[in-house]
Amino acid sequence: MKPDCKNYYNPDPKYLRSLIILAGLSQSQAADQIGVSARTMRYYLTNSENGIKAPYTVQFALENLTAK
Repeated sequence: MKPDCKNYYNPDPKYLRSLIILAGLSQSQAADQIGVSARTMRYYLTNSENGIKAPYTVQFALENLTAK
């Protein structure tokens, strides 16, 4: 799979959470699998103003976890 964020970048926390659920992992397990801290993953999955948008690389990595 080749990354292409031009048309598919979706940092929405709901979408990212759905990918984690589809992969059958907890948030901390997903964070460990893609190489970010559990705290950073929580920031990416927060809907508040203080939430940090996940970069496309995180989305892509989570999408690949669902393919396993």
